[in-house]
Amino acid sequence: MGRTRPDVPCLFLAMMRSTSPGFTGWSFSSRSSNHGSEDSAYEITAIEHGPRDTWPSWQITVRYAMDGRVVTHCTGWDPSRDRVITQPPADIIIVSIGRLHDTERSEHTDILQRATIALDLRHHFRDPHRAQDLRELSAADQAVRQAVINAPGVRQVLPATALQISGYLTGPSTAPITVVTQCAGGRHRAATAALALRAIVAGDVEQAAEFGLAGASRAFSSRGLNVELIHRDINRAVAQR
Repeated sequence: MGRTRPDVPCLFLAMMRSTSPGFTGWSFSSRSSNHGSEDSAYEITAIEHGPRDTWPSWQITVRYAMDGRVVTHCTGWDPSRDRVITQPPADIIIVSIGRLHDTERSEHTDILQRATIALDLRHHFRDPHRAQDLRELSAADQAVRQAVINAPGVRQVLPATALQISGYLTGPSTAPITVVTQCAGGRHRAATAALALRAIVAGDVEQAAEFGLAGASRAFSSRGLNVELIHRDINRAVAQR
């Protein structure tokens, strides 16, 4: 199982920028003077993820606990240097799963029973598993991401799902919205859809643009939603079928 959470490094941290809009309000302890003094604690108060017309192309604002100092810079989070202290509760939880692994016990075995929205990609969208050159790859690979996002209909379904999420968020409940993306093995379609959907609802226009979905993301760019992304089955062996 993989999580794009800063306390659990995984393949997707290499694909995503070192910080994301979902980190606003998180507190970290840094072991590097790049973020101030050695072993300093800081809270992220704002992220302007850009792209900006002037350098730097993005910037982050942090407040240091020791002296209340506020600094704006463009040094990203580094798992070898920065450790999570606290994080705000997620507004949205996106979980990608492979239905062939439903019987394998994990923290998210029963996630479909807890889903607010379940997006099933198995029967209507081309499966990269059928391509020999993509079978052993995953959504960590650009070739897979491009194959999934370019499949007819995918770029229409994901913004529509984001609108569903927006509708649920207007309700009175304070519980997070849980979205489950599903495919057969959990390595290709579900994981890619989850990455793209996270970019949209987190207002991460730059990453959404990589999926051709920048326009959908701009509608969320000022909302500051905390989005947690979990890939339940991305690191499992390729399912034999």
